[in-house]
Amino acid sequence: MMMCGRGPLVALLPLLRAAQAATVTYDFNITWLTTNPDGAFVRPTIGVNGEWPIPPIVADVGDRVVVHVQNLLGNESTSLHFHGLFMNGSNYMDGPATVTQCAIPPGARMTYNFTIDQPGAFSSSR
Repeated sequence: MMMCGRGPLVALLPLLRAAQAATVTYDFNITWLTTNPDGAFVRPTIGVNGEWPIPPIVADVGDRVVVHVQNLLGNESTSLHFHGLFMNGSNYMDGPATVTQCAIPPGARMTYNFTIDQPGAFSSSR
């Protein structure tokens, strides 16, 4: 009996991916900044860790993403939404607020914790 040389390798790919998966962790302090995000005029803008645009989250398929968020806006509730990610099994961690999750009140913290299960480049927003 002759076996295709790829059969055993293909069967081991899911195990290899699981073995290579990492946990990527981010700490996001959400604050007000004074910026000119679109070049029109300077105004209050919501930033992360004192930056606008916000820093990227970089992960590979199979990685667990953990984002510790602290809302330091003082007068505004917030949440994070991860555009384009299916969030299978964790849609309650994918704002927008009052749609799939409760807002994070001023001064409060929340930890987002989910696994990337699809390839591509996506954006998150406040």
